[in-house]
Amino acid sequence: MIEDIDIDIDSFNPYPSFRPGQKEAIAQILDLHKKGHKIIELSAPTASGKSLDLYILGKLLTENQDGAFAVYTTPLIALVNQLKQTDAFHEMPTLKGKKNYPCPFLSRYDEEPYFADDCPFDTWETAIKASSEYDHRDIRETTCATCVYQREKEAFMKARFGATTFDRYMIDQNIRDRASILLIDESSGLEKKLVKRVEMKLDPSIDLNNLRESLVVYLHQKSEQTKSLEQDIENKLDSRPSNPGKKELKAWLKDLKELSKQQRECENEIRKASKAIAHLDYGTPYIIDKGRCFRILEGTKEFEDLCEDLDLVVLASGTPTTFLLTQDYETVSIQHPIPLDRRLIYEYPVGFMNYDKRSETVRMMAPVIAKLHYKYHRHTIVHCGYYVIAKMIYDHLSPSVQKETILQDQNNREGSKLRWMAKPNSIFLSVEFVEGLDLKGPEYPMNIIAKVPFEPFKDEFVAARNDHDNKMRYNVYAAVEVMQAAGRTTRTNEDYSETYILDSSWQSFHRRYKKLFHPWFDAACLRCKQLSEVKKYDW
Repeated sequence: MIEDIDIDIDSFNPYPSFRPGQKEAIAQILDLHKKGHKIIELSAPTASGKSLDLYILGKLLTENQDGAFAVYTTPLIALVNQLKQTDAFHEMPTLKGKKNYPCPFLSRYDEEPYFADDCPFDTWETAIKASSEYDHRDIRETTCATCVYQREKEAFMKARFGATTFDRYMIDQNIRDRASILLIDESSGLEKKLVKRVEMKLDPSIDLNNLRESLVVYLHQKSEQTKSLEQDIENKLDSRPSNPGKKELKAWLKDLKELSKQQRECENEIRKASKAIAHLDYGTPYIIDKGRCFRILEGTKEFEDLCEDLDLVVLASGTPTTFLLTQDYETVSIQHPIPLDRRLIYEYPVGFMNYDKRSETVRMMAPVIAKLHYKYHRHTIVHCGYYVIAKMIYDHLSPSVQKETILQDQNNREGSKLRWMAKPNSIFLSVEFVEGLDLKGPEYPMNIIAKVPFEPFKDEFVAARNDHDNKMRYNVYAAVEVMQAAGRTTRTNEDYSETYILDSSWQSFHRRYKKLFHPWFDAACLRCKQLSEVKKYDW
């Protein structure tokens, strides 16, 4: 707990001043923390500066609490990359997952890409010593001594405040054991992330009628297999061929890579089997789907475990969903700083986008999208919900409009986004870009939601969860994604954008579940209704 002392919040701000509400939010969070509240929700819409608030909190708390170690994390890896590239946050070291770092040792001997998670050594010290023998170099000059992953991890662990991806935080027990303060940015998707981490494809040897006992046996088998693989890796390292030819060396490296992969898979199975057993013992509702996949229906127990040994957890989002995880929390809110008339949200129903009617609707929707795009003829983003819908819309655009359109590549999500941003006056038919995308500036005035992003209603897991919670999460997630999508293109006070919702299912959904939508969103919709009474657009 932070000591009850006066703190100069301004001195921790790397910028000349605060945006409206930022400093007050930090002070409120500190006050709640002093009073013993452990879980605090920061409801902070687009452009309110929640990332800066979390950064200042981490700096402030670690410098005023003995032994405190704060971690800034988020389910969005793109946000961690943004932090790393922000000069104001340079004092906060960042650490991503191993697959984001090339392996200098293995890559030295083969043109095939190798990454830090392919590393066959159990510690950095072992790697440096071994690679000095392989490279015939001084230890300080060995390839493993230059490992970017290990250097960034070392800097992260030495600091009292650092940033890492949520997956990395969850999988690295050393980080979790040390952390006392957890600051989670863009937390609206946290429950989905926690539930997904428990998902386990059950091995054919596991008896569904004797599930717990079978999982215990399976866990023991995987533990023994992991020990055997560790020995196999050690033997393979010891058997490195002397003066090998290229073909022989590649075969040795390939074997090492495969053994490391098998070891990671075993460790992952051990983690998931342990989680499944714990949830069975706890009584968490779950299903085993037709594909023999164990899936829990809610993330409350996972969140409880996440928070267990922490002193403070701050969940920050413009569309917070903390109530899905716990009822024991306090909320601090920041008002939306961008004027309503610069972030307008229009209802423009074209037709229903459910499975039965979407083919007919898309024929009408494609020309509407084109006309909306040509209103400003700059960059237009269209949130399609699913790849099949994005392709349908593309196919119904005229050839001239198709030339200005980027259809998102299913296998190259980021590449598609970058191609669109680099192509002047273009349309982006996007999928799953409702968050983590910062489209500020005058080049992004048009934002279109083609389909209200409901989860697939007939999906086995979604149907089971709907029965469990009476469709609560189904509706919450749809509302959150609409609000997230609406915030992509007005990011600063100088921006201006219009959001159009074309799916006819939106009106009844918004009216029926109005309590799910935040005031900043509904105010923008209301403002648009008032404007529509004055001016009708003839498309």
